[in-house]
Order: sequence, then structure tokens, then C-alpha cells
Amino acid sequence: MFEEGFPICLQDKLHTVLSRISTKTYNNISCGYTDIPNNEQFELLDGSMIQFPYRIYFIDDGLCDWLNGLEEKFIHHCIFTRSCNGYVREKHLKAILEMEYPEWCMPYILKLSSEYVVEILDVIYASMMNKDNLLFYAFCQNNPYLMKYYYSRMISYWNEYNRSQWPNYHDYVGYKLYTECFGYMKDNGKI
Repeated sequence: MFEEGFPICLQDKLHTVLSRISTKTYNNISCGYTDIPNNEQFELLDGSMIQFPYRIYFIDDGLCDWLNGLEEKFIHHCIFTRSCNGYVREKHLKAILEMEYPEWCMPYILKLSSEYVVEILDVIYASMMNKDNLLFYAFCQNNPYLMKYYYSRMISYWNEYNRSQWPNYHDYVGYKLYTECFGYMKDNGKI
């Protein structure tokens, strides 16, 4: 399920985390995750590629408290940013953003930035707005197709759900996140 979601050097730690995640799912759904979207493959700065399921339905059982290593905790947090429960996604996102996260966490953060939950966009923006985001800019430059796709998706969600609250999308937190924190400039097609 997540074998392709992390660098190869972390596979042993990933398997440790996966072996401890509860198999209980919300509403007893028979499959604990959705498939990996076809065109969503992220290129890390070292050239390696990762991809991960769109959503997982496993119940978060507090496993992270029992993990010893920092990398295992990051892996656990990244996995649960894909939860079908928005509160769980937000909780694990906050845990990632509170620490100096490694580059391989960036795809999980970027993926959340394209979704419809404005409170999650607020969390990402508040965490990144006063930081040096040059490494995140470089990551975004490595993934121009996904940046364009996610930016369009974020704007579509603004139009559908948030336009009445923020009539000018330049005032919308998603737009500010992409332009100020990710370095995305839609007008000139550059990142």
C-alpha cells in the first residue's frame, strides 16, 4: 500500500510502522485504502519517485506514541495525512509541521494543499508563511505538472465552496499558500 510512498532507504522502518497500524477501518470498509492515482508521482530532489494512496480508511489508534525513531514517527504521520477523516489528517499534518521535516514529507503536505478543507490550508499557511521555503520551492520546481494540477484543483475548490466568503481569490488562503509559500506563479507559468 505505501511501499512506493517513501524512499527505498526507509523501507525497513516503513514495514515496522505498517505492521503496527490497526486493520480496523471506518464503517468496516473491506479495503483499507484507495488506489494510487495514475498520474500522481512525485519526484524528490535526489531524483527518486514516490506515490501513495489517495485515501486510507484505517482508524488511527495512537500508534505514534509507541514508535521510537523520528523517521518512523514521520512515516506514521505521513500515512495518516491520507486518512478519510479530516480531523485525523489535520492532526498528523500539524505533527509534521511542528518539526523540521525531511523532504520526503513534502509530497504529503503538497497533496493536502490541493484539497477542500480550508482549515488544513490555514494550518499549512500559518506554519510556512514566515519560514525559509527554498527547499520546498525546489521540490515544487521538480514537480511542475503536479503543481499546475494541484493549483487548479485548489482554485476549483475555492470556486465551489469558498467563493462567497472570499470573493477575490487573491485573498483566499490557498492562493496565498501557493504563491507565497510554494513560489507558484500561475500568470507566467513558472514556479
